[in-house]
Amino acid sequence: MNQHLKADASTAVDIALTYGLLQRTKAGELTHCPLMLSPAPITNLLIAQLESLAQPLAILMHRVANNLEFLIEQLQSTAASDEYTNFLLSLAIEEKRRKDAWRFSLTRSDYFVKQQGEGLRQVEFNSIAASYIGLSQKITQFHQTWGNLCHETWDLLPNKPIEVVADAFVEVFNEYDVSHACVLFIVQANERNIFDQRLLEIALIERGIRVVRASLEAIGEQGELRNGELFFNGEIAAITYFRAGYRPDEYETKTARQGRQLISHSTTISVPDLPTHLAGTKKIQQVLTSPEVLRLFLDEEDIALVRSAFAGIYTLDTPIEFAGKTMLASEAAISKPEQFVLKPQREGGGFNLYGEDIRQCLSNIQPQERNAYILMERLYPPKSLGWGIRNGEIWQGQVVHEIGQFGVLMAHGDEVLTNRAAGYLVRTKLDDLNEGGISSGYGHLNSLVKANTLTG
Repeated sequence: MNQHLKADASTAVDIALTYGLLQRTKAGELTHCPLMLSPAPITNLLIAQLESLAQPLAILMHRVANNLEFLIEQLQSTAASDEYTNFLLSLAIEEKRRKDAWRFSLTRSDYFVKQQGEGLRQVEFNSIAASYIGLSQKITQFHQTWGNLCHETWDLLPNKPIEVVADAFVEVFNEYDVSHACVLFIVQANERNIFDQRLLEIALIERGIRVVRASLEAIGEQGELRNGELFFNGEIAAITYFRAGYRPDEYETKTARQGRQLISHSTTISVPDLPTHLAGTKKIQQVLTSPEVLRLFLDEEDIALVRSAFAGIYTLDTPIEFAGKTMLASEAAISKPEQFVLKPQREGGGFNLYGEDIRQCLSNIQPQERNAYILMERLYPPKSLGWGIRNGEIWQGQVVHEIGQFGVLMAHGDEVLTNRAAGYLVRTKLDDLNEGGISSGYGHLNSLVKANTLTG
């Protein structure tokens, strides 16, 4: 694939823009998304594992979300240390969700490939604002064209999450069964990744569904409840889709909190609902690594399947076997910080601590803050040579890939009506970078190619 280095960067940018691979800069200007010119190789064995994990993980999260008592028990210590978690948990308790309520979940489970490529290890499960549904489909289309121009015979893994997700929205929208309703997108101000959102919005409009965009602040100011239904600017919100609301700073104002409360108290079908949002927290991910806890929700066959992908995750005070001795996880991380990632209860990227920052944090952490963090075994996926383009310039380097599997689940009470995989996202970064977020400036959009079709 050395031809990538000789390629015309302007041609690559033109094709990317033609396919809508766009984002805004911090200054609000348009630019192409950071993207890879060389797709990520994947074996048939890994494809099979990726697909096999989608349904049991979605069922696990659904059943956890259906057990509010379990969520309260597991999150109360975190809520005592973290105001944001406390707000969401208190709201979920206050909500008293009906047993026959509708649930519509749009999730993404992220994985690294293990060293030697012998399997997948889960990085995290995203239950709110699982982004790049739109652009992950477009990058696959880009690679189909780019591969042709570079005389490559790639067998790209099909990827059409926009269609799958949009069709699921239509199905749920019809279940709400209210004329003149809309889908309400909860969004952040000055969103840089807006075109990813717009692609789904356009797909819904093409299917005859009206879409309205608003911030939590705007909902708090202009929203109201009428007979339990959420009205915004005179329109009923049949579905409220959260592409925001996953960061503490979004709840700093009373108006934003009121907006979230209005949504919670209404009959709108939230994507996600509060219990599903809480089921995706890092604390719950840590708790679910226990086989005893998993037996509350899954049969033994599915437990073995999901545990095969779980990494080691611990509270700071969990005794673990490390370097031939039994010690607290926090002590192990202080002694060998390069073997761990320290994660606070935050979503959206850029909050995790690595290396010496772990040692500094844990050496100075206050007792009341300890429950606000978890420690995760650091994963080191295999490296390969890759070619990418950012800011109109082509580069090459050693890269690693993070693979996300989208999923949609629809349920009425305990009855699951739909549970299926909905495509994938690949984020590729230089191997010496800790974070991999695309919007945050680290990762590059990518797609998957069957490994036996690569040349060069």
